[in-house]
Amino acid sequence: MASHTSVFGPGNWVAVPGTGDGPERAWTKELLNSGEGDAFSLLRLAAGGTSRPAGSADDRILVLDGALSFADGDGPGGRTLHKGAYAALPATGGTTVTSAGGALALVLSGRRLGPPAEDVFGPQGWQRTGPGQWSRLLLDVVLDESFDERVVGLAHFEAGSFAPRHPHRTAHRFLFLDGEADDEWVLPDGSRHTARRAAGDFVDYPFPIEHQTFSRTGCTILFLHEPLPAGA
Repeated sequence: MASHTSVFGPGNWVAVPGTGDGPERAWTKELLNSGEGDAFSLLRLAAGGTSRPAGSADDRILVLDGALSFADGDGPGGRTLHKGAYAALPATGGTTVTSAGGALALVLSGRRLGPPAEDVFGPQGWQRTGPGQWSRLLLDVVLDESFDERVVGLAHFEAGSFAPRHPHRTAHRFLFLDGEADDEWVLPDGSRHTARRAAGDFVDYPFPIEHQTFSRTGCTILFLHEPLPAGA
């Protein structure tokens, strides 16, 4: 089980080389690379920072804070992505991205990550999924009770809400974006473990780990299910 705490903090960033003279203004941090499956990494730009993220139009970049500008966009100065934008990387890859005031973004690689959206944190597109719980799917799927599908989305827990322990034949990856929650996971041998999750915590639960979550304060989570390979 891969996990990282406080990934938005100052530790473990890798400076992006060749971003200009003087102090580095762009950094990356890898959270997960599952080989031929999903990959998660953070990109941080200081004011005036520049980077050339690798990837393709099948990948996605989610702006968590600030604003990013792509050099290949429409009109003078390219396209600008603000907080909440869920966008495709340029089809050619390696296009320059800049930030006038600084920005933090999550770069997702993998199959079927859903269509781009202008503001996934806004009020549109959310559905109630239980008492005090809401979700916004970034990939359009019809969920069944097994939760074995490929799923990418956001979950919001109101203060005091609870998601009971549940199995699914997928890896279950999530990044806490705000708030706090108590998370309990159960290993195949029956042993139980708990942790207090907070903004900036990333967790990868492989199958067949089961877990349940309770939030006293309320929280918002980005989550992704990667199904097991056929025949596994």
